[in-house]
Amino acid sequence: MFSSSKPKPNNKKKSKKSLFKRIMAWLHLWLGLASGIIVVIVSLTGCIYVFEHEIKDFIEDWRFVKPQQKEFLLPSQLVAIADKKMKDKKATSVTFGAKDEAAIVGYFVEKKEEGEKAEHKRGDKRKDIAKNEGEKGKSELKSQPNEKGKERSKGKGEKGKKGKGGRRNGTFISVYMNPYTGDILNVKTFSRGESPDFFRWILNGHRALWLPYDIGRPIVGVAVLIFVVLLISGIVLWWPTKWIKSIIDKSFKIKWDASFKRVNYDLHNVLGFYSCIFLFFIAVTGLVWSFGWWSKSLYWVTSGGTPLVENRESPKSDTTHVKEFKITTADKVLLNIKKENPQAAGIMISIPGKPADPIGAFVYKQKNTYYNMDRYSFDQQSLNEISIKTPFSGKYIEANIPDKIRRMNYDIHVGSVLGLTGKIIAFLASLISASLPITGFIIWWGKQKFGKKKAPAARPKVASKTILVSKLKSNAEQEVTA
Repeated sequence: MFSSSKPKPNNKKKSKKSLFKRIMAWLHLWLGLASGIIVVIVSLTGCIYVFEHEIKDFIEDWRFVKPQQKEFLLPSQLVAIADKKMKDKKATSVTFGAKDEAAIVGYFVEKKEEGEKAEHKRGDKRKDIAKNEGEKGKSELKSQPNEKGKERSKGKGEKGKKGKGGRRNGTFISVYMNPYTGDILNVKTFSRGESPDFFRWILNGHRALWLPYDIGRPIVGVAVLIFVVLLISGIVLWWPTKWIKSIIDKSFKIKWDASFKRVNYDLHNVLGFYSCIFLFFIAVTGLVWSFGWWSKSLYWVTSGGTPLVENRESPKSDTTHVKEFKITTADKVLLNIKKENPQAAGIMISIPGKPADPIGAFVYKQKNTYYNMDRYSFDQQSLNEISIKTPFSGKYIEANIPDKIRRMNYDIHVGSVLGLTGKIIAFLASLISASLPITGFIIWWGKQKFGKKKAPAARPKVASKTILVSKLKSNAEQEVTA
């Protein structure tokens, strides 16, 4: 009556898996299926984008020049040559690199439709002010700062929200020049929307799945947020039940000589574990560009409870006594910056387009890294430094710890914070990340297709037993006959 029955051991097996692990398994499965395709696209595009600079250095020979034993031309000289090539366009920046690198004169062209609308509105406003306040109104309007425009550096560390018709919808033109002679080596044009530039196309896919940014960026953000949950649930499911040799080998090693099903499981389980910590940092830093609340929360955590103060106002020059800006003023800024930073890997000078715009100076301490960059703003009339409190302004060495971490966000994301080694790690981790949804789907599909074919396997055992019994009977009959 109280003899042991078969359901008992099954109940014991079920009880070994906690409710928490079952919830994690459920989340891991369905969240993985929901976000899998997006994770594959974002991971593969990120994988390629990691080595953007190295690939460009290899295939774009016009980005380099033969070093000479003389000084570079000044910004005013390079701009004068480039402006002739670009005709009616006005330069917005000049960038100098190492002795063997081309100088870059940058231009920004606002989207034509938006530019015409903006100019039409400005014209109407000028008429209204002229009617009410006369000539004084016109001069006051000219001195108004550009609230939407912000200084654009070579790096991607600072996130700025642009209004419609701003830099997001414009076209960037880079004129590559020999810094010793002023010869134009190449002219490159790109925009966020349509661009022939391969890496810009890759970046558009990485950030927004090649959709309009307002649509694609939130989709990518949600998928990456889900991916963080998958990383956490994956570690919970991976964690060995017992730390004994047989279980540890299964958790840390891939059994290459096993069946396809087992190898696929090991690829998902083992490689997922080894890449987990790197993928966590890549995902966490990537979410900074997707959600403002995440950006603020991450700063709050790294600062120990200090909120992120977002100062969206750009530095402004004094417009009390406005004089016509002379490009030679940028020459003075460059020479002063070079004296203070003789070992700089690169210097970019931004050229103001309006009376209230400052002259920006960006000093890159290492090639292809942006976190340890110093940023300055100078009054275009007096050349006095203008200080404004943001995590990205001023010298890197003088920034506090949370601001330094925020500056590192882009370089952590692509691995360049650890140099070439970090980029290789980021590349391999992204490659594994792209494989995880695929191997995970194969595991799930295998269970759906083959998981219920266990009952028919009992039939051959019955047949073997009858054959064995018949053989025993025949042997016994032979012995009796003998």
